Amino acid sequence: MSVRFVFLTDSHHYPGAPKDYGAPKMLTQSRTVLDAIVPAVNPLKPDFIVHGGDFLCGGSSFELPWTTYLQSIEEVAEVFSGFEAPTYYVPGNHDSDAQSGSFEPFAARFSIPETIDVVDAGPRLRLALANIYHQCDPIEEGNGVWTDALDNGLREAAEQAYADRCAILLVLHTWVLRGYEDQSGVLSGADRLLETVKESPAIVALFTGHKHTNRIRMYRDFLVVDTACLIGFPMGFREIRLQDDGYFVTRFHQLDLPELIQESYDRSSVETNNAWQGEIHDRDTEIFLPRLREIWC
Repeated sequence: MSVRFVFLTDSHHYPGAPKDYGAPKMLTQSRTVLDAIVPAVNPLKPDFIVHGGDFLCGGSSFELPWTTYLQSIEEVAEVFSGFEAPTYYVPGNHDSDAQSGSFEPFAARFSIPETIDVVDAGPRLRLALANIYHQCDPIEEGNGVWTDALDNGLREAAEQAYADRCAILLVLHTWVLRGYEDQSGVLSGADRLLETVKESPAIVALFTGHKHTNRIRMYRDFLVVDTACLIGFPMGFREIRLQDDGYFVTRFHQLDLPELIQESYDRSSVETNNAWQGEIHDRDTEIFLPRLREIWC
């Protein structure tokens, strides 16, 4: 048994953006980026696709007008309707309205979890899709909060999955391991979440976005996988295969936009670009997951 899927995140569409804002983002070219995503993903014929949030440029930072916010939702929804595989979503802080912090218009066009949704994505594989903004203001608390409702829901899902001999992939927008960066990029309540994952052997990996960085960390006997943005260097997404021998295999694909990728690269130092794209094994690697092997064998 093998499951192959695509994980992509931080596409940050902004129709008619007045500027690119902070590197590596190329918001003035966001329509070009958006139009390149589906043609890059569909030929891979994944079993399913997951988007890790920040489809848009709402929330804080970008001063997105209300009418442009609504336009961006419709344009992304229209383009992503071209995906040929089942597609699942979690919200990012920039998917809310920039004035009120509401996700209501976004949720009307994208099926996002109210708290945590668990779906059967493949044979003996479930996704736990978490909305870490369901009890906080995404403008004030952009990293999100791990709440009682999320924790209880994940524990229940993990117990049932283990009884059913199914693996779980947890998807949320924000990084969870302290110590790799300052606290500005870490989920509030991350320590509690990690305790829950440690006690839940059905959960084999966590997937995040938000900080536009490729990095893969083995924590105890599960994996934490962060993925760089689509809107700027390195401008790509992950293709992932979970194998029945317990191996996690990933390859990072860049969009077919070499000139735009170079333009984004040129906005930053070599050291900064290297941090965003990660080491080679943060992009293309094979890692043995003891939990996956145990639950699938």
